[in-house]
Amino acid sequence: MNEKTFCEDKIPLIKVKGGLPFPEAIQNHPDLIPYLKSRDPPRLNLKNRTGLLLYNKYIAKDKFGLDVILEEEKAVIPTPILRYNFLLQFLKPKSTIIELGTGPSALIAMLAAKHFGAKVFATEMDPLYLKLAKENVLRNNLENRISIVDSKGNFLDNVFPSDLKVDYIISNPPYYDKIRFTKLLWGGKEHELVSGSLGQHFIIQMIKEGWKYLKSDGKIAFMIPKKRIETLIAVNEFINTIECERSIIGLKAGNRIRYVFILNKN
Repeated sequence: MNEKTFCEDKIPLIKVKGGLPFPEAIQNHPDLIPYLKSRDPPRLNLKNRTGLLLYNKYIAKDKFGLDVILEEEKAVIPTPILRYNFLLQFLKPKSTIIELGTGPSALIAMLAAKHFGAKVFATEMDPLYLKLAKENVLRNNLENRISIVDSKGNFLDNVFPSDLKVDYIISNPPYYDKIRFTKLLWGGKEHELVSGSLGQHFIIQMIKEGWKYLKSDGKIAFMIPKKRIETLIAVNEFINTIECERSIIGLKAGNRIRYVFILNKN
């Protein structure tokens, strides 16, 4: 598979569902007004990190009933709509999940637990992110469904008992080869963004270690943006070397596309 594999006419595209229209957001949350680029029509200033943080926090609250603390300085700003639509592509109700790299918001884990009834083991390696993730789980009363696990920089081995078997292993993984800008509007520490010479290392290692933690019909799922063509090709080439069924779905939000990979254990 090469770059042509990821042409839009070769992979099914699904328009991301949901959202919080700016007029509704402003009416419910007037503290967003200082962060507008224009009032008529209302448009958010997409170059202001504080405004982006607030807007996505209110999406999580208004659309998904989640009260999320977001790390303000460096972490990736999580987009609730995209993460929910990611889960919609594969997640069956009341499943068991390992999520690698949940981040300080633990948003994917909380969406899976609250809206799909999942039991989630969510890993993180950053001490501050671990603290905030645990606080988010507690403030949303999801501690009976989500366990935040300190991975200490590991993937699955040496983190989980060898006899643990789950339905899914999932991640919104790092996929860059390097950080190209000193100040990132949407944020991200190096471990959230960078993974190998082509951005492929995290995903490949997750797949290598993941199979033995899956039930017989288990799946591995992750997202990669269309613009990361080097990562897409490198990951696809690795998948060609293993025995598994693969499906790829495009999620389109505005002009941006992310490809969802779903790998079925044979």
